[in-house]
Amino acid sequence: MSVSEKTRKILWVQAGGRCAICKEQVITPGTDSDDPSVFGEEAHIVARSSGGPRAGGLAEELIDGHANLILLCSKDHKRVDDQPGHFTVERLRQIKGDHEAWVRSLGDADAGRTRLVPDPMFPQPRVLKLITRGNPLWNMVKESVTFEYAMPDNLRDDDEDLIIEFMDLLKDYLDIAGELVSVRENRDVEKTLQRYISQLAERGFLVGAYVRHMLLTGGTAQDATPWPMLRVEVQLGTSAVVTNESGTPYPDQAR
Repeated sequence: MSVSEKTRKILWVQAGGRCAICKEQVITPGTDSDDPSVFGEEAHIVARSSGGPRAGGLAEELIDGHANLILLCSKDHKRVDDQPGHFTVERLRQIKGDHEAWVRSLGDADAGRTRLVPDPMFPQPRVLKLITRGNPLWNMVKESVTFEYAMPDNLRDDDEDLIIEFMDLLKDYLDIAGELVSVRENRDVEKTLQRYISQLAERGFLVGAYVRHMLLTGGTAQDATPWPMLRVEVQLGTSAVVTNESGTPYPDQAR
């Protein structure tokens, strides 16, 4: 396997096009005769090869996933790989998480920042679709580039653990969806998702989802790139309201 194009886009966007260690932009402006120079590198936190730095302890299918990649400049990439005793897996994950939080905090102060805006060519969904099977949810995952979720508060520990496990699984599948090409691989994913949906239903929870069509833009419409966002919610069945597509509750659901 290799890093998919979707995973690569997610990594660069969430890193703000900056090295997670030195914070410098990892691209230089172009010239009249040449394209911009890119010196950003998608570094593995846990190495792909068995003899690489920080190797081992991660399933093969997750090696090239977003969670195991960090954007670095070429200088810091070499430093990280030359000093694995200092740059441990835990330290790199912390550096990545802190950096992405910092990028999000820049807000409008960074006029050239990339951002997500609604795609005016698509109506934005008003309600979640009730998900009862693995196949429809998997199709939504394959369509999407990024992911957000919601879940109830004040849950029992075992219920919360199951929901978090389900959401983490969805995030992992989102990272590797482009690499699963055979019918068997896709069917296995659908069955796994179905098991979680059924387990949640047995505990009184409903799963809802929609794909929101967004555009990734650096500030100009010409630069906009389609960036579908999957939203998944798990809610108690006793709290759910059944509506039509416009969001109007059916008569027996009105409160």
